[in-house]
Amino acid sequence: MNKLKWWFRIYGTLYVLMGLGNLYIVLLNPQGMADSLPSAMASSPLVVQAFSDAWSPFAFDVLGIGLFLLWASRNPLKHISVVWFVVWLEFLHGSLDDLFLIARGYDATTYIVFGVVHIAIIVTGVLFAREGATQLSPSAQSLTQKNAL
Repeated sequence: MNKLKWWFRIYGTLYVLMGLGNLYIVLLNPQGMADSLPSAMASSPLVVQAFSDAWSPFAFDVLGIGLFLLWASRNPLKHISVVWFVVWLEFLHGSLDDLFLIARGYDATTYIVFGVVHIAIIVTGVLFAREGATQLSPSAQSLTQKNAL
């Protein structure tokens, strides 16, 4: 359970920091978003503003997920299904989206680095959730295993 607790804390903290960093750019420095856009898009202030506005839900979502992960670390076995949610989110909104953005012309180096982080979250989440599931009661354990499939 200790590994799972620290998984919640480490990735919760990472998500909170990413959420705050993204909110800083969205709310206080939208032009900072231009640095991450392909040059053709970054040349138009209206495009940069629109991209920044559209990015705001992501920033708020990441902050919310991070805060919830930190809260869930108080009782990680009770919230083990959240680990599976984060694993799926990291796969779909993380790894697959990174590949999509690289294909669309965004900076490959940045998204490859994020890809490594996504894979680390996925692998450790799966390992620790499975390990934590063995500490649940037999009925809760079978339910968790059925839901994980």
